[in-house]
Amino acid sequence: MKAEASAPGKVILVGEHFVVENQPAIAVALDLRAKVLVEVLEGEPKIEITSKNLVISEVFTLTSVNKESPLYPIYYAAKTTMDFIGKEKPLRIIIDSEIPPAAGMGSSGSVAVATVAATSSALGVSLGKEDISRLAYQAEVIVHGKPSGIDNTIATYGAAIAYRKTEGFVELKADFSPVLLVLADSGIPRSTGEMVRRVRALKERYPKIMNPLYHAAGHLAIEAGKAIEAGDFERLGELMNINHGMLSAVGVSNLVLEKLVYVARKSGALGAKITGAGGGGFIVALCWREDAEKVAESLRNLSNRVIVGQISQEGVRVESSL
Repeated sequence: MKAEASAPGKVILVGEHFVVENQPAIAVALDLRAKVLVEVLEGEPKIEITSKNLVISEVFTLTSVNKESPLYPIYYAAKTTMDFIGKEKPLRIIIDSEIPPAAGMGSSGSVAVATVAATSSALGVSLGKEDISRLAYQAEVIVHGKPSGIDNTIATYGAAIAYRKTEGFVELKADFSPVLLVLADSGIPRSTGEMVRRVRALKERYPKIMNPLYHAAGHLAIEAGKAIEAGDFERLGELMNINHGMLSAVGVSNLVLEKLVYVARKSGALGAKITGAGGGGFIVALCWREDAEKVAESLRNLSNRVIVGQISQEGVRVESSL
């Protein structure tokens, strides 16, 4: 038996970092997908994992589990899924993802979601989306320490969601056909976990200053959700710009990111901001469909990797099962 599943990447339009402390955030699924192929093998229990993107392979057994491996979260996602459905088999897992890693696009969450879906399907079990998201979240804890849960949620359900850690998520009804997203890579690697820890430490040092900022970010996310459902993308762009200023205030921006943001706005973007943890990775610009290529061209003068993408209505899906 073998099965292949895929899950979309994500872009946080507003609310990153603040969402970790239980403020709402808005995320959309991006039409880049992580694909995971799982094949059931014969013999002793083991999980063979190959990542085409990272160009690495590793074998995990009952007696040899390398928790320092970048592939360990994938092993954990597959093993947790087998434990949940009560079937343990040797597996071969092959990862092939279109989503850039460490870029704020939810790469690890998408791979974890696709791994859970492919593993269960290869073992003859069709899991519901709630179970897929919950199992993938456990692998995300290994990657990020204290993740918000937004990455695995949007990778599972797709489209657009408003998410709050203690309340879960609601789907936003929206027609995104008039707009595209343009993402530009700063070329600076960064660790989501490290950036989250840094912002949390700042909040602990200055609670009387930071707490009102967090509340304001929550109100901003609510207004952004209303703008999305009303199809008011100019207003959404303005709110994205405000959110970028808040992210700058908590110390996750730098000169390279600021240049990308301001070039995007000057070139016609409705709004532009850091997406993801900041410190590096990508910026996202919201553009009218007819302006997207002009904005992308301007950003290519500063960035070696510019992506023009649309919002994916579909979340995780099983591509094939044999």
